Amino acid sequence: MKTMRPDPDYLKELLTAFQDAPAPTTDIRELAAAGLSYDDPKFEFHLFLLHDQGFITDDGDGSLGMDRGADGTIQWSVIPLRLTASGQQFAEALGNSKILATIKKNFVGASISTLQQAAVALLKSEVMQHLHL
Repeated sequence: MKTMRPDPDYLKELLTAFQDAPAPTTDIRELAAAGLSYDDPKFEFHLFLLHDQGFITDDGDGSLGMDRGADGTIQWSVIPLRLTASGQQFAEALGNSKILATIKKNFVGASISTLQQAAVALLKSEVMQHLHL
């Protein structure tokens, strides 16, 4: 049985799609146009992980527009979704290829909160090096 674990490459792709949206918010149609199919269980898994950690919000009931029927079918509503400030910071950190490579090498199978903490710490360290502090 295959298990779901946070995938740093997929998180980067999803967060980049949020950042590249033409407006402050995006929606599942724009994310799908960016190559992230909302019919993919990987999309649902990662979107809700980002929401659970406060990296994205729907400014509503927290469902992100997803309803699951009694038979397990999923129906998505097109609602505005946006990156929070902490989501922007996580996206910035994963957007750095050196940081992403380090995360993928040293934090295999880690939780999303561990990935975020490590990525942001690495980003802060890199900033300090550039400032010579």
